[in-house]
Amino acid sequence: MADQPEPPIQALDTGIEILEKLGDLNGAGVSTLAAEIDRPKSTVHRHLKTLENRGYVQNDGTEYFVGLKALRLGANALNRHLVYPVTKSVVNNLVKETGESAAIAVEEAGQAVYLYYNRTDQAVKTDARLGIRLYLHCTGTGKAILAHLPEERVDQIIEQHGLPKRTPQTITDRDELDAELKRIRQLGVAFDDEERLEGMRGVAAPIVNQETGALFGALTVAGPTHRVHGDWFREDIPELLQRATKMVEVNLTYQ
Repeated sequence: MADQPEPPIQALDTGIEILEKLGDLNGAGVSTLAAEIDRPKSTVHRHLKTLENRGYVQNDGTEYFVGLKALRLGANALNRHLVYPVTKSVVNNLVKETGESAAIAVEEAGQAVYLYYNRTDQAVKTDARLGIRLYLHCTGTGKAILAHLPEERVDQIIEQHGLPKRTPQTITDRDELDAELKRIRQLGVAFDDEERLEGMRGVAAPIVNQETGALFGALTVAGPTHRVHGDWFREDIPELLQRATKMVEVNLTYQ
């Protein structure tokens, strides 16, 4: 008989949910948190006090916030990825060159996760941020990653997450997605033409080991459709990204 997954530990699961929601809200009181996660205020308060005692939550007298101790866990997670320290300056340079936002992402649990993100003051504010998790099929970053994963891994990801529709432009058909991934492998870049957020476009390029072909992650640049269009969208930004990824690939492959 196949091993059955162990049931979650409810108290631990609730504590993690509270911590994650607190991060999403950038601080909140007990009543707000209880309403957000649909738990009794007494339960939420007990968990918050436990997290506070451990240093993962701070209280300013009216609201609770994620504590700096959580940085240690985040730093440990970031340091697992060789691509992170090598690409921080590359992302910053792309922001300066394009005037838009840029990020480096990797695949984890079938989603794209931003390890580092930066933007200019003129860049459009979206939900993009460090640690955000995105579906792979509806972003340039995600499609660049999918295009360079083994087919069986792509199958697993789609079985797990599906192809949910985010905008009218989202690819939700597997055959259409497969054709798109083939084009990405041929072009070396992936495009997001309002597929996750209406009014936003993005370009992404994969970072791969030049000797083994193993995927490290993907670099992306994104901006509003009124600025990211025409040759700037289809030629100039892709050229900038491909130059940047080649430099990163050399550093990672032969370090």
